[in-house]
Amino acid sequence: MVAKRHISMRVCISVLFLIVSLQGAAQSFILSGKITDAKNNPVPFASVILKGTTIGTNSNADGAYSLRLNAGKQELIFQSIGYKKEFKTIELTSNTELNVIMQSDNYELKEVQVKVGEDPAYEVIRQAIKKRKYYLNQVESYSCNAYIKGLQRLYEIPKNLGKLLKITTGENPIDSSMLGIIYLSESESKYHFRKPNDEKEIMYSSIVSGNNNGFSFNQLSDMKFNFYENLVQINGLSDRPFISPINDNAFLSYRYKLLGTMFEDGKMINKIQVIPKRNTDPCFHGVIYIVENSWRIHSADMYMTKESKIKFVDTLEIRQLHASVKGDSIWMPVTFNFGFKFKIFGFRGNGYYNAVVSNYEINPVFPDKFFRNELFKVEDNANKKDSSYWKSNRPIPLTQEEMYDYKKKDSVTKITDSKRYKDSVDRKFNRVKLQSFIMGYNYRSTYKKINFSTTGLLTSGVQYNTVEGINASMNFKFNKEFEDYRKHDIEASVRYGFSNYLWGGKIGWSYLQNPEKFQQFAINMQSMVTQYNGSNPISESMNSIYSLYLNDNFIKLYKKTSLQLYYRRELVNGVYFYGTVEYAERSPLKNSSDRLIQDDPNKLFTSNDPLHVNTHDSLFSTNNALVIDLVFRIRFKQKYYSVPNRKIISGSKYPRVNVGYRKAIPGLNTKADYDLLSLQLDDNIQLGLVGTFKYRGMAGYFLNNRYMSFMDYKHFNGNQTVLANRNHLGSFKLLPYYTYSTKNWYAEAHAEHHFNGFIFNKIPLLKKWRITEVVGGHFLINDRMDQYYELTFGIDKILQLIRFDYALGYGPYGKFTQGFLIGIDLDF
Repeated sequence: MVAKRHISMRVCISVLFLIVSLQGAAQSFILSGKITDAKNNPVPFASVILKGTTIGTNSNADGAYSLRLNAGKQELIFQSIGYKKEFKTIELTSNTELNVIMQSDNYELKEVQVKVGEDPAYEVIRQAIKKRKYYLNQVESYSCNAYIKGLQRLYEIPKNLGKLLKITTGENPIDSSMLGIIYLSESESKYHFRKPNDEKEIMYSSIVSGNNNGFSFNQLSDMKFNFYENLVQINGLSDRPFISPINDNAFLSYRYKLLGTMFEDGKMINKIQVIPKRNTDPCFHGVIYIVENSWRIHSADMYMTKESKIKFVDTLEIRQLHASVKGDSIWMPVTFNFGFKFKIFGFRGNGYYNAVVSNYEINPVFPDKFFRNELFKVEDNANKKDSSYWKSNRPIPLTQEEMYDYKKKDSVTKITDSKRYKDSVDRKFNRVKLQSFIMGYNYRSTYKKINFSTTGLLTSGVQYNTVEGINASMNFKFNKEFEDYRKHDIEASVRYGFSNYLWGGKIGWSYLQNPEKFQQFAINMQSMVTQYNGSNPISESMNSIYSLYLNDNFIKLYKKTSLQLYYRRELVNGVYFYGTVEYAERSPLKNSSDRLIQDDPNKLFTSNDPLHVNTHDSLFSTNNALVIDLVFRIRFKQKYYSVPNRKIISGSKYPRVNVGYRKAIPGLNTKADYDLLSLQLDDNIQLGLVGTFKYRGMAGYFLNNRYMSFMDYKHFNGNQTVLANRNHLGSFKLLPYYTYSTKNWYAEAHAEHHFNGFIFNKIPLLKKWRITEVVGGHFLINDRMDQYYELTFGIDKILQLIRFDYALGYGPYGKFTQGFLIGIDLDF
């Protein structure tokens, strides 16, 4: 028994000793400090790396850093673009402060034998270009961790904006409190990549200053520009990809200058200035650092300006720092930093996004089906991490400005999120003012997420057509949102024609029941005038102008009284179902007004019968129709983002396919009897520097057309005015609205190529205007005609809003048509 006790005692002591030893081994401390230059100025976003690993952090905008390390002897590397690398060895036995002074890199020009008149930089770039593909394809796959901080601040607002808002809304919310940080967020994510283009990023923590329920959309995939690619895509900021400084044809776009060399870890680093040959080309300015002999990128310090036609910002700065992650054979980016400045409509501001990339795992083994179609996922509890979590896990310390912003907004949010505060603000907002009658009235209950609005005298829409004469309408909207993004919407309108004394109205309710599956139910009822072409290709405002001034009453109307049920849902990823059932009474309408402001004696108004425009007594008889519409929309390998309770579609490299079937069922006091099978194919294809090619093809066949009224025909989106919809690819520019409508079969195709400045940027008088060029083609064939063609040549993005087109049409009987058109983004 005694022996057994001694054995038990020894076992307990051994276990206790093991636990204590493990605790000591796992003990860690915080190493922190400030990184400055020789003049005691902070070095922002400097990289701090534990030697031999990819564990590290960055300094913040004030040069402060903080890094948790295991106890014991540690060797650290401090580096930043433009400074010499610093090595520090420290014995960690407690939380320690270590301040570091970094010396300027002091690059010196080397003596080399070069071609006459050629800068030594050109030979370095030639060697880097030769090695570009090798480094691009060196790593087949990898995983890494990313911490990203994003900050945007506003430092100037328009002086007269407050006065304008006071006049239009009766309130002036503009004051100096708007200045300072307007957005601050942090996130942590795990990023995975596999060649050729598989990627997946999982965000597991997120915080947004002043928004406890918000998610930051910081993504490493948006920041990891790869200069080893020939073309660098800058999503959202440019319609064109940018040319890498080591592009295979870089010498056509860049000039280079060697600024000097220096030695780092026994390696010579070439500092090369990158200079675009043409400022309006999609090229980078700045400096790229190339390692001698290996010819790999050491780091890059680039910027772009508005001259390069970037959008939203005036200047975008990009800084990258590469470091070895596997011996000296593989280098990967460990720091990404974006800085930007913007000026828009009198607002001025700046900001940055800073990413620390660590814990690289090269060529990991991924499970089967790990890379599917989900590109980005935010975990459900990502925004539930408290301040203590961030204090322990944040790799970059907060600046004083950032700490103040979190503290201020957290305090303010506790007040502004309360029902009492929101109701008090809403009571003031909901007061009926003089502007309410002119511009419309808005009511809101912020706490309950309810909004209601009506149109006013100027926004109600007073129009003219020959059926109703002068007509006026008033619109109402109501919506209720929920925390999980479910939503109810109710829209209603009333309308009155002063010439035919006809009242009309409609009301619709829709419920977005499952945002992740896009599942929506809707019920719509109406008794109102309706265009024969349900796509409404004719603008009521434009028709009013043409009718009153030019004797052209293009719009053709009938009265529709209907009940419609609608359902939509994504069945599986990329496959959507849309279903509609509608019972409608269709009644004919005649012209009741011939009002004119300017009369053309050689032109008369046409009748309201699209089939017989010169006869006013040939209208159809009132009839009923029961129509079922079924559409399957397919996007193969659709990519998407997942956030709690929502799914955000990213796109696909494959075309979209729509397959539709429409059936009109006779009986039940209905006459309409037809079947239409239709197919649509469309896509946008990015062609690099040459631009974007867009196309849409549609075809249909009536399997049965036993009884059809004219509104049941297949109509085409034509145009007979000078106004064309700028972005509607499926419309013609010169085709009459109803001349070639069919009840048998049809095929049409539309294509446009947007050069995005590829040509104009090379013409001195045009490249400064930021306008772009576009060409297009349109084709139609059906049983009503042999063939119809259109060619268009356009200038787009005039004032970022307007597009001019010259269109040339060739139709039946060898007839040519032509015209100039203007397109705008507004629903005119």
